[in-house]
Amino acid sequence: MRHRQISALALTACLLLGRTTASAQSEPPAPQSELERLAAHVRTHPTDYEQTFTYIRLATELHDEAAIGALERLLMYNPRLGLARKELGFLYARIGAAQSAVSNLRAALKSTDLDPAQKAQIEAQLPDIERQTQASRLSGSLQIGVRTQSNAAYLPSSGLFDVGGVQSFGGATGRQSDANTFEQAQIAHDYDFQNQRGDILETRGLAYATQQFSLSQYNVALFSLSVGPRLALAEIAPGLTVKPYVASSASLVGNLNYLNTGGAGVGLRQTFGDRLALEPGFEWTRLWVNSGSASGSSAQTVATIASGDVLTGSLGVSLRIFDTVRLEGRGAFSRAAAYVAVQASNQLDLQAMLRLEVDPPLPEMPRRWTIAPYARFTQITFDIANPALDPFRVRRDDAWTYGLALDAPITAQLGVSGHLEFLRNDSNISSFKMQNVSLTFGPTAKF
Repeated sequence: MRHRQISALALTACLLLGRTTASAQSEPPAPQSELERLAAHVRTHPTDYEQTFTYIRLATELHDEAAIGALERLLMYNPRLGLARKELGFLYARIGAAQSAVSNLRAALKSTDLDPAQKAQIEAQLPDIERQTQASRLSGSLQIGVRTQSNAAYLPSSGLFDVGGVQSFGGATGRQSDANTFEQAQIAHDYDFQNQRGDILETRGLAYATQQFSLSQYNVALFSLSVGPRLALAEIAPGLTVKPYVASSASLVGNLNYLNTGGAGVGLRQTFGDRLALEPGFEWTRLWVNSGSASGSSAQTVATIASGDVLTGSLGVSLRIFDTVRLEGRGAFSRAAAYVAVQASNQLDLQAMLRLEVDPPLPEMPRRWTIAPYARFTQITFDIANPALDPFRVRRDDAWTYGLALDAPITAQLGVSGHLEFLRNDSNISSFKMQNVSLTFGPTAKF
């Protein structure tokens, strides 16, 4: 009976003792063999809380779902263990069992052995998990802030003006620094068909606008929308889905219409547990560029995008290295068949980001912060020389981008985010060699 009277303080001590015991070993055993040893021990000693939580922690780090069974056994002996309910709920959420996750997390909130910080963690994440149990799921984010640039002629380099893999750089207008305010809203709606396959209709929308302090000709506004069903193909391979979709966008630069797009694509996603995902895709996009609106009459000859068709093939990868470390990458090749021959081009785009989740500075902050260094290389090679630029040299631009992003939630819905970025465009035509340093920062709201 005494075994069933364990308190939250004792549970926390068990976790700490497990860490101390593991770190005290001069030559720790291999993680998998240690996991097997602990599994055998907790099966025969289900009320050994110290070893049970050591086993749960290691199994979670190794993405072994057997930790769920260990927690279930622990709760059989004492259903009122709030910390065990909390850990079990988050484990169920990780594997996509939202109903089981919600019931355990709600039970944990009613427990008296969790401190306010632990309950705040549950309250911050419970709405997102509950949303997964609904047929119609709406979520979104809003950010306002300030962005400074050493060269305001560059359009936003965060992918907002990537169309079919083709990015627009500002053109040969000279270096001019400026700052702007901005607003960005993203919305996502998923409709679960609630069939046995798990098919979902996904809709994604984006709105973005800037207001330059001095150079109003570089004010930007962008609106985009995509919609398509994500269909499960578990009969072909577990974890495989396919998404055909249609997409369109409209944009303004200098308060005049600049670029409109429409197109369609198809993407595959193959997941391997919750650690690795591969996403090959193909997209066709039709571009309509108002070449005289943003940069004057010369824009038709200097722009890196132009009216025409773009075909893009891509491959994305997401690898969770540890629970708090994820590596994301994407490679794409685009063929832009512009109506104007001198603007037809090929583009290679490679990008990578390392997402590092860290504990917030205060225990009252319920969500982890994310620090993400990233890098990107974009090469655009035109088909033929442009007589208006250099009749003897075919233009090629190599753009290098390096940055550091921060996402810092303060409460469940509010936080701050920003990034510091350096972008350099190396071109074989000297007038297109440009650099830009930008700093973006502002409050965020999520729902």
